[in-house]
Formats: sequence, C-alpha cells, structure tokens
Amino acid sequence: MLTATVSGSFRRHMEAITAAVHELAELSVHVLSPADPRIVAQQGEFLFVASDPVRSVRLVQDRHLESIRAANFLWLVCPDGYVGQSASMEVGFAAAVEVPIFATHTPSDLTLRQYVEIVPGLATVVRMIADHPRWKRPEGILVDPHASVQQAHYILDRIEGALTRPGSIKDPARHIHRDIADLRAKVALPTYMH
Repeated sequence: MLTATVSGSFRRHMEAITAAVHELAELSVHVLSPADPRIVAQQGEFLFVASDPVRSVRLVQDRHLESIRAANFLWLVCPDGYVGQSASMEVGFAAAVEVPIFATHTPSDLTLRQYVEIVPGLATVVRMIADHPRWKRPEGILVDPHASVQQAHYILDRIEGALTRPGSIKDPARHIHRDIADLRAKVALPTYMH
C-alpha cells in the first residue's frame, strides 16, 4: 500500500488539506500524517489535529517529520502559492531524505519551486509512484540480533505511557526523545511513531 504525508499551512489551507487527506484515502493511499485533520486544540499559533496523540508541539512536529521519512511521497497543499515556515521546513526535510514532493500549485518561493513537482492531481501521483520503482520506498527491516528484545519492550512501554497518559511525566518530549535514541541504539531499524 502506498503511503503519503500531507503538508501545508493549517491556518490558511486546512480545508484543502482535509480534502487532500480524504482524496488520498479514496485512492487507497494510507495517510501517515495528518491521519485525522480535524482541529481539536491550539497552543499559540500551533494547531493540533485529532490524530495528534499528545499536545506537545515538538513531538507532533517530530512525528510529522518521521511520517515524511516513511512516506512514498509528500503532498504539498499551497493553493495560493503560500507555504508557511513549518511547511517549508517539511519540504526541506523531504528533499534531504529523498522523498519526492508533489503539488498541484506552484509555491511562491523560488527555492521551494526547485523541489516540488507540479502535477494535475493526486491520481496522477499515485499512478506515477505505482508505475515507477525509483519512487517506491524500499521495504525491509534490519534488526541487530544482539539487541535485547526485553529492553526494547521496556522502552516502548515507557514511550507508550508518555504518549497515552498526558501529565504523567514532566517534559514528555525530552523523555520520549531520550527513549527513542536508546531504542535506536538497541535495535537498528527506523522508529516511527504512527
């Protein structure tokens, strides 16, 4: 199954982002982030959506970046050419990890334009990715046979606790990042929080 992540300005283009998420689902593409784009909370200018498991700006953004890394492609929503600062960072991240970036509208920023392929619509992207192996993300897991499975389970339990019991620990982002680094050291595979 193909996977995608959607980026754009939640403040200016949430309706178009929501439409893209729904259209991707109709095309049988699994949207890694935002899986459920209904706005449910806000911290300053930052909007949280229903699929955000915790209300930590850093953890939500880190999860979105990891979703980009894991996706077959990034869909950029910028119907008026505007790409906000966060979405610009996400485009840069996608380019750095070699995830193809597509949009139906050209970003206003000249530099961003160099990284975004303009297409007629999402159906075109799905066909392109399905028909061209160079755009399919490799699937595979390399597990360090010396890693302790029990230790990995213990770390995952701590991460789950931090994500599912808000307020149980102070500064959950710091704890989760430490645990993820520890997990990566013990098991040699990507640690995406879906």
